[in-house]
Amino acid sequence: MRKLLTLLLTVLFCLTSVLPGFAAGLKPQTAPEKMVVMEKFLYGTEQAGALMTRVDSIETDVYGVKTSDPILTRVDNIYAYLFGVKGSGSLSFAAKLNAADWQFTQEMSESPAKTRLEKIENMLYGKVETQNNLATRLENLMQVAFPEARLTTENATLTKDTLVKVAFTEEISSKINHVGDSVHFKTADNVYVGDILVLPKGAVGAGTIAKIVQPKSFGRDARIDINFTSVIAIDGTEVPVFVGDLAKQEAKTAAGAAGATIGGMIIFGPIGAIGGAFVTGKSVVIPVGATTFVQVTGDTPVEGLVQTATKDTNIFPETTSTKLAK
Repeated sequence: MRKLLTLLLTVLFCLTSVLPGFAAGLKPQTAPEKMVVMEKFLYGTEQAGALMTRVDSIETDVYGVKTSDPILTRVDNIYAYLFGVKGSGSLSFAAKLNAADWQFTQEMSESPAKTRLEKIENMLYGKVETQNNLATRLENLMQVAFPEARLTTENATLTKDTLVKVAFTEEISSKINHVGDSVHFKTADNVYVGDILVLPKGAVGAGTIAKIVQPKSFGRDARIDINFTSVIAIDGTEVPVFVGDLAKQEAKTAAGAAGATIGGMIIFGPIGAIGGAFVTGKSVVIPVGATTFVQVTGDTPVEGLVQTATKDTNIFPETTSTKLAK
């Protein structure tokens, strides 16, 4: 029975943190480019040596054996295994690792994949399972994490004006920040299309500071205007978002009297940082964890995640979520 996924990531904290630039449309094309991406994903840094030696090493780590195909085919194959092939319906190594990481730790890590795998193994077994290759070790973790379910992918469309609750992941201050500075946030709830998870809780997003107005006379406080740009879906798709009338109204309804108006947004958030606490003197501070709403700019096709369970039980931890009709 297909059930709602109440999990993941920053599942694919996904391919944005794992593959810098990849989710933004800068997919590597050449074998050397793909090798750099794979090595940074697995180990955190690009490895030294000739291309053939590096391919041998990464295949041995991941598969436990070196294959005999031509070198370009070997690079393409392992790249597809690690990061998936859109439309295949199968989860990539990266997606499985994100799922296991979230299931066991309830958070997503930006550490290299090998480090994350070892951390989970130490937590579960008290040691690192070095006798097996990375693929086998991950499959073993997936069996423990999801013993009564199978995860697959399915096409969906995240429709225009879908509301997404987001939380700021860094403090923004009218005293310290400047126009053009990057703004980082993450989704605060899961977003589904039917039973398909398209935006997992913790998916990363980005924007920029568009305008800062410093305090003026007659008690006029500072103002920060933010352009929310996009949030990354579970398959790495860049979903464009903005703060429109629907998002403002939803934030106003959710915040009630506890929110603060900043640059046309209604911001509400963590205990001790709501209402007037956003204003320090005449400056404006948006604290880490403060939340608001954005809305999707236009219909966006995504390859989401679904769970097929073998028993009528919900094996995932309960979280708040937004469910949309297919």
